[in-house]
Amino acid sequence: MSKLLILFASAAWLLFAAVTLALDGKPIEDPEAIEMDGIGDVVRRWIPTEAVGGVGVLVTQNGIVQHQQGYGFVKGRRVTSRTPLRLASITKQYAAMCAAMLIEEGRLDMDAKVSHYLPKLNLPVKGRELYVKDLMWHTSGLANFIEKKEQAAIAKFKQGRGLPHLTNETHAEWLETMDLRRAPGIEHEYTNSGYVLLTRIIEVIAGEPFHEFQQRRIFDVLELNDTTDSERFNGSGNMVTTLVDYAKWDKALWDRDPRLLSEDGYEMIFNQGKFDNGDPIEYGFGWQVRCKDDQLQIAEHGGGGSGTTAARNWIRRHFEDGTTVAFFAQEYPQLNTEARMKFSSELYEAVLKARSATE
Repeated sequence: MSKLLILFASAAWLLFAAVTLALDGKPIEDPEAIEMDGIGDVVRRWIPTEAVGGVGVLVTQNGIVQHQQGYGFVKGRRVTSRTPLRLASITKQYAAMCAAMLIEEGRLDMDAKVSHYLPKLNLPVKGRELYVKDLMWHTSGLANFIEKKEQAAIAKFKQGRGLPHLTNETHAEWLETMDLRRAPGIEHEYTNSGYVLLTRIIEVIAGEPFHEFQQRRIFDVLELNDTTDSERFNGSGNMVTTLVDYAKWDKALWDRDPRLLSEDGYEMIFNQGKFDNGDPIEYGFGWQVRCKDDQLQIAEHGGGGSGTTAARNWIRRHFEDGTTVAFFAQEYPQLNTEARMKFSSELYEAVLKARSATE
């Protein structure tokens, strides 16, 4: 090998290392990165530099980005502000927004029976019929397609119908074959199937596939140019976004962007639901909602995916000071729900410390 070729190869390797293998976690090839002191230290306590996987972290205040940075690698590439990140159940925020839009337009009623919108669907009944609000607040008693114990029933259903996969419509038909776990309206039990059924209702009302309605009414309006969703199965966890796009979504929520909802509409999505007996449910429109003395304090939600991506996400909105702390961890399944909540709390503590140092 000639000396010139050796020098060229060495230079190429050094360039590659400088761009992609920096060990300090700083995505130096990301011109949109914004760093707040102390955040990186917290990230590396939870996801060490040498660990497999990566995470994108976003911090905003009143919709203004204060920290936007990726750490580690996903699919062999360094995480940046533009890395596609799987949302898992963070997806429910967007499905719930689509429902809220139709509610404001008088086309969807939370107190209406599911059968009103899907009259040909013969869902099982236990106690009373299902209402739309049961789907939104996870009080339906429906089976949960994502659980292992339901997989055999799904496989049998698909085989009997000759289906390669489920769609929003065929998922609803599968639910016809499944008994309710309990009567609706009496217990909060998280189920992805409720939100998939909600998206089926939305697309029937809208007269177009759910993903097209969502694209037109949210993604196009907010210019979420790098955000996508499934074209057949929605509401539960198939969306992909970036830190840049999530920051736009977050800003729309803090600004109460009138292109999406009215002021009353934004109040609605962060209101706690209610059981049939009137007791509050700490869940709203795709958000876990916590209040103190009837004042909204926290809205948050996690997202955990399966497969090679193994998304482990958490979004927490602090209404007292207008802060959002969001992280999207990928290929790092060690972060269970409890760990993600602690991770989010430590990130918020670092944010408060950084702000106090500049005051």
